[in-house]
Amino acid sequence: MNLREFSKKIGLPISTISKALGGYKDVNDKTRAKIVSLANKYKYVPNVYAKTLASRNTPSVGLVLPLGYNFIQKNALIDFIQNIYSRLNKINIPVIVIFAENKQDEIKAYDKLITHHKVSLIILNDTKFNDERIKYLDKKQANYLTWGRCNKKESSYTWIDEDIKHSTELAVQYIISKGHKKICFIESEQNSNYFQLRKKYFIYFCKKYKIRFYEKNNIRLSPDLFLKSKDKLSDYVRSNPNITIYLLASHQFANIAIESFRDTQKNIGKEISVLSFDSNFLDSFAPYITTISQPVIEVNKNLINLIIGKLNNMKSNKNFLYKSKLNEKNSVTDLNNFKN
Repeated sequence: MNLREFSKKIGLPISTISKALGGYKDVNDKTRAKIVSLANKYKYVPNVYAKTLASRNTPSVGLVLPLGYNFIQKNALIDFIQNIYSRLNKINIPVIVIFAENKQDEIKAYDKLITHHKVSLIILNDTKFNDERIKYLDKKQANYLTWGRCNKKESSYTWIDEDIKHSTELAVQYIISKGHKKICFIESEQNSNYFQLRKKYFIYFCKKYKIRFYEKNNIRLSPDLFLKSKDKLSDYVRSNPNITIYLLASHQFANIAIESFRDTQKNIGKEISVLSFDSNFLDSFAPYITTISQPVIEVNKNLINLIIGKLNNMKSNKNFLYKSKLNEKNSVTDLNNFKN
């Protein structure tokens, strides 16, 4: 379906549709939301390729894939890249991926995307609060979109992110509903905005719902150091038999937790409970784990819309904040069943 056919189908002018999907500010949010919804419904995608070809600039999207990720991180990121590639490939927009072994190579990779490949848009994954990559891209005046927010003013760049406050409250409410009060919060040693906010809201909602949280019941692990993290968690489990549930700040810790409970002979869902925040990768890796899961279809649609809007108009800074949902499986014991 081309633009003219789509315009006739929904009964709106071509100019309004182009501005709405291109991220222009002179279209109100209600009209833009309606057009985006109808575009998804009728599977209409703006022909960015034709538009930029007219100005002799073939659009392209660039990503950098760090090689240091662990198994779950790497597979989740590959799924993320494959989704972008498959969707953009349908509208003739190439996706260029460069691998990087360390942080120094990462910056070099972004420089290569800008100077050699001359990509139209760079997508950053796993954004950190004070992110050196963003500082570098701003210095280069590069066009980019981030998965996750940083310490910049939110309206000054394009991002897609989870409503961490909402999902953390959802997790705490669920834990309480199952009668758990002794909670171990597993967070990362990485200094990312995601983990900082996750812990901040976890402590906040524990106080709100009158659940005592002790810093000793918080354990920091490194997803990149599997054996070290597994041994550290196993020691913690043995030393803290009063803990009834482990809340994983990210699905990145799932394989560490599973192996640690196996080492300590704890049966998940019976002798110990596990709840994880998730990118939906656990459905294939550990389908029995209860998660607070991302709405994948909704996220993917909005991600592509943001990419297309950014390719159409570099100055557009539209954002998308999504809400995760409870995906209940068999890993959390209902302690209410054991009360007299």
